Amino acid sequence: MTLKLIITIVASLGFMIAIMSFIAGFRMVKGTGHFAEARMHRINGYITIVAYLTVAVLSIASGTRFLFILGWVLGFLIHMLKLLLVKKKLAARYGGYVGAMLIITWLIIIFTHLPK
Repeated sequence: MTLKLIITIVASLGFMIAIMSFIAGFRMVKGTGHFAEARMHRINGYITIVAYLTVAVLSIASGTRFLFILGWVLGFLIHMLKLLLVKKKLAARYGGYVGAMLIITWLIIIFTHLPK
């Protein structure tokens, strides 16, 4: 398998996990989630960050321009903003917006790394 195909597969898995985490997060905020679902939301979030960093390292290692590195850093900062909002107890108000930005970030990652 080529590196670009591996990146696409990892990015697709990260996207699916991000969607699951997004849905679980909304259920938690509305109060319909259970303790197990809250734990799964947290685990999915950490797996998503690891997948993001894996794709970023593989992409940068395969050779990229400086502008793309700034894009990866910006995406990582969006992940960290989401964690900060949760720690400051602002997730109920702003978490959905940042979660949607994370999903859009994953879509951009997948479509920029699709094999030609």
